[in-house]
Amino acid sequence: MNSDITWMELSVKTRSEFVEPISELFATYGDGNVLVEIDGGYNPDEGEKHILPNWVTVKTYIPKDSEHTKKQAAIQAGIELFRLVGQIQSLNCKELFETEWRQAYKKHIGPITIGKRIAIVPSWITDYKLGSRIMIKLDPGLAFGTGHHPTTKMCLELAETLIEPDSTVLDLGCGSAILSIAAAKLGAKDVTALDIDTQAIKAADQNVKNNKVSHIVHTSVGSLNDVSMKKNYQLLFANISSKVIIDILPKISKHLNSGGKAILSGIMFDRNNALERHIKDAGFVILENIVSEEWVCFSVAKHSQRN
Repeated sequence: MNSDITWMELSVKTRSEFVEPISELFATYGDGNVLVEIDGGYNPDEGEKHILPNWVTVKTYIPKDSEHTKKQAAIQAGIELFRLVGQIQSLNCKELFETEWRQAYKKHIGPITIGKRIAIVPSWITDYKLGSRIMIKLDPGLAFGTGHHPTTKMCLELAETLIEPDSTVLDLGCGSAILSIAAAKLGAKDVTALDIDTQAIKAADQNVKNNKVSHIVHTSVGSLNDVSMKKNYQLLFANISSKVIIDILPKISKHLNSGGKAILSGIMFDRNNALERHIKDAGFVILENIVSEEWVCFSVAKHSQRN
């Protein structure tokens, strides 16, 4: 082997809705090294909008050591499974030396702007001009929730209009804590972030510290069942699955203040009508629903006269 450390670059092209599950796979076997490449540039100061393309390239880098063959095989197996259910191209592999790896990893990663007030910026970019936007520092590959997936993006867009100053927020299935961090930076005074995945909470803790909102965002392993019935919230995030949302809608209502609101995401569009019925049956008014690709996201409000 060359005296320089040699790396294996593994890359795959995928539809944007598969960026996060593939990033999770790559992060698991690529020691957290994940790169998401988005082609094309834009200038938000000129009124241009950043539109995530249908096809995105996801990459990971593995040191070419005694373990790389096993890790590469695990990633290959995972990609083949994903290809059974989604539009994902074949895995590509090539060797890189240390200097090439350093250049490749940072070359194409840039900020993502969402809505009118949010910018998601990798930690190594220090000269980004925010304007009136808040900055969420987040690197690719740190648990579910990077802003690439439509379900996360729609939650953030709705949060911009629903977060009130000094509000209390509950984030169910927080993943990377991106929604909790956004809530804190948009003005919430107290945010509870829960996830049943211990690894997600570890990543969430680090992201919360990196964004200097530890005094506002409090993370914990758990679910809605672990939340005290004595504590109510003004806003609740549930970016999970439609089945889980349907199951917990009555409990969500009990954890919201009178007139409290919830943002419900992770819902496939073909479940849209069913969700509407369950939302109304649980005593909520639908404020807005937005659609991105095959996904739908609801903002709802609790009837003040209902429990």
